[in-house]
Amino acid sequence: MIRPLRVEEARDWHRVRAAAPFDPLDRPVEESIALITAMQTRAAPDSDGWQQFALLRAGRYVGDLGVRFSPPWNATCELGFAIDPALRGQGLASEATGAMVARLFASGRRRVVAVTDSRNRPAQRVLERNWFRLEGRFVESWRDGDAWFDELSYARLARD
Repeated sequence: MIRPLRVEEARDWHRVRAAAPFDPLDRPVEESIALITAMQTRAAPDSDGWQQFALLRAGRYVGDLGVRFSPPWNATCELGFAIDPALRGQGLASEATGAMVARLFASGRRRVVAVTDSRNRPAQRVLERNWFRLEGRFVESWRDGDAWFDELSYARLARD
């Protein structure tokens, strides 16, 4: 099940995102709670900006999808995802990504993009399984500690 993230799930969201292998959260949990709280005041879940969606299996939080909606005239959005480390490798991210992309296209979006750290092969496989194509490489665009790494840009069109 996929639905907008609730404030009471912000601690779980923070825990899972803090364990992300190439983009871990480094802010205090209180800031994450405030961020999720602010998302609840948006005009609609698909209004301009980021919205977090909870992934639930048997009613239990297992991860999230983040969607950055652009203005409706643009018809594009960016997708990100994170799965609880104990549940990775079970196809949850692939299944959820496929479901969200289908929903986004059905609601009138025509392009979905995702950017990954070039070292994050598991995320790239999720995107490739969902028919995203590699569109480009951003050279040394991502800082991790004192080192700079490349990012890969993926996209899928509704007609793909």
